[in-house]
Amino acid sequence: MTFFANKFRFNRIVLTLTGLAFFGLQACGGGVKPEKPKAVTVVSAKKHQKFVRKIKPEYATRAHLVYLLMLAEIAAQKSQLSLSVAAYLKATTLSDDPKVAERSTRVASFARDYKSAMLSAERWAKLQPGKLDVQHSLIILYLRNNQIEKAMVSVDKVIELTQKRKVQGFAHLVALLSNEARKKAVLELMDRVVIKYKTNPQAWFAYARLALQFKKDDKALETVRQAIRLNPDFEVAQSLLARILMVQGKTDHALATMEKLVKAHPESIAHRSSYARLLALAKRYDRALKQFKIVLKKQPANNDIVYAIALLTLEQGKLKESEKSFKKLLSRKKRVFESYYYLGGIAEKRKQYKQAIRWYKKVRHGKNRLTANIRVAQLMAKQGKIKQARTYLQSLDRRDKTRDVRLYAVEIDMLSNEGKYDSAMQVANKALKKYIDDPDLLYARSLLAEKADNLVQAEMDLKKIIKSEPNNIHALNALGYTLADRTNRYQEAYKYIQKAYQLSPEEPAVLDSMGWVLYRMGKWPEAIKHLRKALSLLPDDEIAAHLGEVLWVSGKQSEAREVWKKALKTVPGSIHIRNAMKRLNKK
Repeated sequence: MTFFANKFRFNRIVLTLTGLAFFGLQACGGGVKPEKPKAVTVVSAKKHQKFVRKIKPEYATRAHLVYLLMLAEIAAQKSQLSLSVAAYLKATTLSDDPKVAERSTRVASFARDYKSAMLSAERWAKLQPGKLDVQHSLIILYLRNNQIEKAMVSVDKVIELTQKRKVQGFAHLVALLSNEARKKAVLELMDRVVIKYKTNPQAWFAYARLALQFKKDDKALETVRQAIRLNPDFEVAQSLLARILMVQGKTDHALATMEKLVKAHPESIAHRSSYARLLALAKRYDRALKQFKIVLKKQPANNDIVYAIALLTLEQGKLKESEKSFKKLLSRKKRVFESYYYLGGIAEKRKQYKQAIRWYKKVRHGKNRLTANIRVAQLMAKQGKIKQARTYLQSLDRRDKTRDVRLYAVEIDMLSNEGKYDSAMQVANKALKKYIDDPDLLYARSLLAEKADNLVQAEMDLKKIIKSEPNNIHALNALGYTLADRTNRYQEAYKYIQKAYQLSPEEPAVLDSMGWVLYRMGKWPEAIKHLRKALSLLPDDEIAAHLGEVLWVSGKQSEAREVWKKALKTVPGSIHIRNAMKRLNKK
């Protein structure tokens, strides 16, 4: 693949200039007949100068320009970007064609030679001062060269040009700056923007949008409030204020702000949709669904709202309603592969495994494709078709390492769940021979080894992960839990779990491990505290089994029974609760 995406446009420039130079050479050489085309060769600078001296002075500059452009193109195609940039930069001083300066800017930017790109863009701006594209390039390049004041001059130019075209200039600026990696420089520039345009609410609103995108929510809150002070009827700014409050965890305040806006403008689809999405984020599903349905009634063809309703009803366990919405999207040929995926999930929840497999197999594109493929294999295994499941996994596209590793891990887990530990270990060893010391594969093998009572292998694999990735929460937690549950090395287990807890204090699995190791160490009140929190974050039967056991030995048998009873409603016959009860009966 060549360097230039728009090669045709470049060739048109070169051919035009080459044609002019050719006529100059004819005038110089007295009617030379064109020869058969030969392979293009880059001549040395010395030979080129010698060649140029033979040309009449009025054609020498043009011939030199053609040489530079050809040199720049060939160098770029041979990945000699520094040579290409230098040739283009020189060409901009010889040509008054803005296309040459524009190309020079693009090539230098691609080569990350931002100083040369800036010089080229400045030349381009002289040749086309009223073109928005050149001002866009200058703003970004001045930021990358840490020339904030010059960037501000180009911002002024952008605002002036967009006003002439009746376009909202500050919104234009947000679109330009939102993907810039130098976030600190962008915010410094916006500080200057709001100083100069301090009475313009749009300037403050633009700053708030960028600050929120750059995860500076305190600055976003400050600037959006200033925009609203300048224009109390600035509806979009009030909506943004609600979003910022939600990001800051001020859920009730955010929802109240948005609800007030919706009541003031009941016909606004945008405000009601935003309100519904905030309600969904806050897990106020019934209220969110009500708002989405109001929007859908006004806009029955709005497929984004149909999709939102499909996801919300699925989250609420309203499978029939969710299925109806996803099928509506299919009938409209919208969000097709997402709908196939979630319809597969609905069929799976109903234990209609054959139907689920049919839906999952239809997911041929999109972000859910790999997961859908994996679910097909897992459902085959669930029906006792292990051989077929493995054959299916092995038939999938595995050229990408990430996919290949994940598929190996799935196969290992599948065999392990069936108690086929030897076969699973063979797959794990084969995979690790292919991808030596891959952390995901080591982790999969460690879980397998623990199930097979091979604690030496499990510990060795987990320690290998921790050595290469000291902050790997999963490995730290797994090693700590295994030591706490299967050995009496409680102090060592606590050390690993404590580090995992420091890295992720809200992770339910880590809280469960912390509670379990504290229980093993005889610190029952602390254990109960962590296990209660873990269960509140993740209603899981294993966590419930642990909490029930600690409550029981603490003398709170009735509460332990309630915890187990509630968990068994979700997972009847839970092996974890059964094992906990068995241990306690022995006591």
